[in-house]
Amino acid sequence: MMKLLVHGLGAWFAVEAASGRYPRPVAVGLTMLVTRLGAPAMAFAMAGYGLKRLQEAGAFEGWQSSRPAATRRRAPATAQRRGRRGVRTSGIG
Repeated sequence: MMKLLVHGLGAWFAVEAASGRYPRPVAVGLTMLVTRLGAPAMAFAMAGYGLKRLQEAGAFEGWQSSRPAATRRRAPATAQRRGRRGVRTSGIG
């Protein structure tokens, strides 16, 4: 179980480094360390990088949460109700 955690954590660091979170020398160093962990870490890293690319492309937009989507509140349209659509309400001139 501990090996799985170490491989997963190494893969997570590699994915974050590949996405540009860290400067290039740090990203290269992290990638080299993950390759030393072996095949399971690299498999996790490749899967994580693929999922991150899909997320950036918007593949998981509908899966945000189970709560209803936030609705935009519209400002009260009092001027529209009164029939003054083209009338300025503030400012000089």
